[in-house]
Amino acid sequence: MKPVCVLGAGMTGLAAARELEAAGAPVRLFEREDVPGGVCGSLCQAGFTFDATGHLFHASRPETEAYLEDLGLWEKMVRHERRAAVWIDRHQTPYPIQINTWGLAPETRRDCLLGFIRAWAAGGGEPENFRQWVLDRFGEGLAKHFFFPYNEKLYRIGCEDLSLDWVGRYVPRPDLEEVVDGALGLHRGGAGYNAHFHYPREGGIRLLPDTMASRCRSLELGAEVRAIHLGQKWLELGSGERVEYSALILTNGLPWICDLLLDELPKEIAAARKALRWIRVLNVALGVEGEAPTDQHWLYFPDPELPFYRVGFPSNHGRLAPEGCHTVSIEVSMDPGSAEVEKEAPAAEAALADIGLLQPGRIRSRVIQVIDPAYVVYDHYRREALELLLPWLREHHLLPSGRWAEWKYSAMEDAIADGRKSASAVLELQGS
Repeated sequence: MKPVCVLGAGMTGLAAARELEAAGAPVRLFEREDVPGGVCGSLCQAGFTFDATGHLFHASRPETEAYLEDLGLWEKMVRHERRAAVWIDRHQTPYPIQINTWGLAPETRRDCLLGFIRAWAAGGGEPENFRQWVLDRFGEGLAKHFFFPYNEKLYRIGCEDLSLDWVGRYVPRPDLEEVVDGALGLHRGGAGYNAHFHYPREGGIRLLPDTMASRCRSLELGAEVRAIHLGQKWLELGSGERVEYSALILTNGLPWICDLLLDELPKEIAAARKALRWIRVLNVALGVEGEAPTDQHWLYFPDPELPFYRVGFPSNHGRLAPEGCHTVSIEVSMDPGSAEVEKEAPAAEAALADIGLLQPGRIRSRVIQVIDPAYVVYDHYRREALELLLPWLREHHLLPSGRWAEWKYSAMEDAIADGRKSASAVLELQGS
């Protein structure tokens, strides 16, 4: 019997393969790297553990907790109440900023509060893009000081070029009372999907995919898929082996999936693939002597003159550094074609030192990574492109699954759910 093949042993691929194995289906899980996990990985160096940017587990569904309990993982995870802040003009205030403007400079705080009140009094319209949505919901002050510069720094396009397909879950929308309380320092409690999170007590985030991989008999590491033949339903590995499949679950990036296809793409499908946009992230991970300069888990930096959009201090939520040391994660957004890593990494370190959050002379370890892709860009072409690409792939017995294959923004909890859902869909289809 031809196996179900799964491409990519990140969280989604591992969850899918494990579900298929449990159902007794023949399955082969291919991972081109020598370790599982994809970007959900950790690297150990000089006694420090570095994740590939911030990876925190947000569990909101009972079935997620049950799944991790079954793997013996839940008891190894520690729950943390989020400590995150926004840094503007050398002033720091808790995140989310819209209910925590009290820590900003008085003039900035006034801008944000008055802008929100005016927008609230005017009532909301029917915005067509993210720029209009922010102005309608939050007002000119919060737009000017945070939302516009932060998102343009991260996504590297104007806010008017961003759609609204992503804002519902990820941008908390407070009411007037919460905003006023936030300007006076009276707001209590967290807000947003990441108000709390879980993280391994030790070992870094790699503990999750490593544990999942240990339960997958079908995992083949160092197995790169070089080509897929849709018509004859086989794929070719880097070793030259050709593998026939009954169904194919794909978890790698959607543009790269298209590039693997040997069959000639229809004109409209090729155009949709070219319309997809994303950004890379340069992650400068540092092991530093001394206590961390802040107790925050991470900080957001909208200021355009600073090269990074976010800086994390992972050792504030996990055992990731030797005694008397801490870790730092500096994240810089980059265009896909940019080759400025050698310039960007030192510049990011220098800028962090300039604002007093890094002592360069105390750096003991450094790991520089480029995550590509890192974030999907939700521009106005994305939805139309996906409405062509995803159904076309499914018509050809290919099942894109997870953050990158479905070209969306999602969390690790979603990755597990996506993998299990894909496996269930394949089993249902083959059983019908």
